[in-house]
Amino acid sequence: MRFLRSFSFYIFFYTGTVFFFLIFSPVSFFTRNFVVVLSTFWTKSVIKLSKLILGIKYEIRGYENIPKSGSFVVASNHQSAWETFFLGSLFPGSIFVLKYELRKIPIFSQYFKKLGFIFVKRDKAFDSLKILLKSVKKLISKNNCIFVIFPEGTRIKPGERIKLNSGVFAIHKFANLPILPIKLDSGKYWINKKFNKREGKIIVKILPIINKEDDKKKVMTKLENYYYN
Repeated sequence: MRFLRSFSFYIFFYTGTVFFFLIFSPVSFFTRNFVVVLSTFWTKSVIKLSKLILGIKYEIRGYENIPKSGSFVVASNHQSAWETFFLGSLFPGSIFVLKYELRKIPIFSQYFKKLGFIFVKRDKAFDSLKILLKSVKKLISKNNCIFVIFPEGTRIKPGERIKLNSGVFAIHKFANLPILPIKLDSGKYWINKKFNKREGKIIVKILPIINKEDDKKKVMTKLENYYYN
């Protein structure tokens, strides 16, 4: 049954994705607002499709912790591809900080560019940090922005832990942006790099804002406790 559900999902997902992005491929002619509408529609469709076919539901706890206005950075743990769709739909128009390799994906790369996504090279941490901070400061000088970053830097299996990347603290300190921590357990159901997915409910915990905290160790320890305890 799990195989049939997963097979059906991927048929609809890949067919629909190719069809959708072929129709809306001339991204250079679109405004950013229109690209936000398109990308939000697509991410919400994937989440709904995973609920309908795979039986993967979700529950949000702590919705009241989301700031009502102003710029901030979402710092989420990372267990699967599910949260990339989910966070894109929860925060329409948000700017993701992604690994540089994703910049090369055909068609998607054009959408990423139009949306203003920031790409970092993990093997060049210092240079990437300078580019990250420069990009963030430039963007927030023009508009209020929501940034999405995964401090773990890669997908981590449930129950495992990794040293967090401190780039999120640098954004917090030098760009003066509050951090909105998010913890989720998507890896229990949307199993990373596995064809078969598992029916269940993903719990998304939106935790209290971290603001005006200059102690790097304190911020990173708080995030680690949120993610791993």
